[in-house]
Amino acid sequence: MRIAVFGVRGIPAKWGGFDTFASELCPRLVAMGHEVTVFCQKKYSDPDTPSRYKGVQLVYLPTLHTKITETLFHEFFSSLYALFRRPYDIYYILGCRSTVVYLPHWLLRRNLIINTDGLDFARRKWGVVGKTWLRFSYWLARRIADELVSDSKEIKKYYLDHYGMNSIFLTNGAYVLESTRPEILEEYGVRPGEYFFMACRIEPENNIDLIVKAFEQVKTDKQLLIAGGANYRSAYVEELRKTKDPRIRFLGPVYTPGHIEELHLHCFAYLHGHEVGGTNPSLLKAMGCGNLIVAHGVAFNAEVLGGTGILFEKNVESIREKIQYVLEHYDELQHLRQAARKRVQEYYSWDKVAADHAYCFEEFLKGTRNYRESF
Repeated sequence: MRIAVFGVRGIPAKWGGFDTFASELCPRLVAMGHEVTVFCQKKYSDPDTPSRYKGVQLVYLPTLHTKITETLFHEFFSSLYALFRRPYDIYYILGCRSTVVYLPHWLLRRNLIINTDGLDFARRKWGVVGKTWLRFSYWLARRIADELVSDSKEIKKYYLDHYGMNSIFLTNGAYVLESTRPEILEEYGVRPGEYFFMACRIEPENNIDLIVKAFEQVKTDKQLLIAGGANYRSAYVEELRKTKDPRIRFLGPVYTPGHIEELHLHCFAYLHGHEVGGTNPSLLKAMGCGNLIVAHGVAFNAEVLGGTGILFEKNVESIREKIQYVLEHYDELQHLRQAARKRVQEYYSWDKVAADHAYCFEEFLKGTRNYRESF
């Protein structure tokens, strides 16, 4: 198969879940004998802009770097570039923010498979104009896609219940990891087991503000380390940094290879506040690292965890109570760590994710649609 992948900032991944997803999925598809092209932005890519990454062809195209325009402009140029090339067998579009730019491909009857990226239109960072645009983009995606992909069963159920449209369940992946360089912690001034940890984009729908307020009320000497940032100027980030609690530290984006993994592997517990579905890569990474996870109890997180974490409600008091509970019952909760790793091995290995994608794409091209019965 010749597969084009859109909606990625850059690979190897330096920013965001879809970048990690493409960095793991695409080389595996190449190893299976398929030809894969990924459209990237120079800002988020290797400065040397190599033409290939593990056999994946990389094409770098421009954009306008603002919160509203970055994705739209880049996908517009990517779509335009692909329009005048020899047709691909599969056009795999990650996210629904820029669906309108693929209308020419739809008119030419190209095979469009769109990964819905959960419920992007529900993110609190968007204003009225942004949410209106996204709802239109999702509406259009349902009409031009030959297949929709949902990365969680709860998202699949949402589209079926709300729009009467079935989708394929093709999820994200993760690794089961062990520590190899514990000395990395010294660079962050912490010791194993002496800190809570978060790693995510600092955006309102990840509820970091509630977690910070809750942690300020917890009686503990442990620190809270927050790794991540926003790829645009953010009043939300600036407000969070005003905390007067010296235990709460913002590390900014952590890109150095191996560092984010070691921070995961040695934390006391991992806090996960995401509220917009579906299968979140940072939650999978925490599970693969065997973290003791305290997560927002929305249906998407509960599905991924499968009983291997502690769930809180969306309010400061609930978060504070769960953090305090973990502090007081730490030894009793250790079984959850291994259970989380086992769940990643069984349901979320990257090899399984790639094999499932390849099978569904191949069956789609055959026109059998047999994959719909299993996915």
